[in-house]
Amino acid sequence: MNLRTITLFAALACGLASPAAWAGKSPTHAVRVGSYRVERDVKPGRNRVVGTLSNTGRVRVHTARVSFRLFDAKGRAIGRATDEVHNLKPGQTWKFHALARGNVSRARLLKVEAQ
Repeated sequence: MNLRTITLFAALACGLASPAAWAGKSPTHAVRVGSYRVERDVKPGRNRVVGTLSNTGRVRVHTARVSFRLFDAKGRAIGRATDEVHNLKPGQTWKFHALARGNVSRARLLKVEAQ
């Protein structure tokens, strides 16, 4: 699945875009999640999911939130991690740091919300 497909899925799931919006009309709040990764801390159990979210729209995003499902080394779901930003201007990119407690090996983007 490529980044464009993921972005479209996230936007549709959050109600940020309709099929008409992707057919040429731009949505009011358009955000895009860039690459992300699990960053391990030196203290056991204190990890973060870090990455970027960009406001690709024409208006300020009052609140943007990213949510991730967390997995251990055996692939078992062990929790969630979220982070949010306020007042993201058009064209601005935010680096998120979602606290990921536990022995986290990987994360999967669950949803992106923008208001």
